[in-house]
Amino acid sequence: MKQFIFIYVFFFSSYLISQERFNGSWTSDDSNYYLTINGENFSTYRFVPNKSINKEIKWDKVYSPGIEKFVKKEDNIIVTNYWIEEQQYYVKVTYTLIDEQNIKAEFNGKLKGEFYYNVINYKKVKFTKPQAVPPL
Repeated sequence: MKQFIFIYVFFFSSYLISQERFNGSWTSDDSNYYLTINGENFSTYRFVPNKSINKEIKWDKVYSPGIEKFVKKEDNIIVTNYWIEEQQYYVKVTYTLIDEQNIKAEFNGKLKGEFYYNVINYKKVKFTKPQAVPPL
């Protein structure tokens, strides 16, 4: 029984570590959208410039009109279903973790009844601490 519990704990913790490698925010030169993965939750969004009342540029976070649902995870692959009803866009997305800083997303499905396939390569977003501006 102890051996079974050890094996279960080992594989479950390996699954969590593997899952966490996908977690974070991702960007791509192939898309205007950012992707954030948090466990089995996926959000896609972009930033749109907008002038504030003071005529300063303000960036609004605009979410994709699509819905993405987790289907399964195996090793370094996550599969989701993604759709945008208004655009008749229905795809299966296969995310492959290439390494700690890169994932590949393959979109395979239909757009307005026609076959659709696309690949987007994402890089993990690295957040850096803002540099202090010296006083004048």
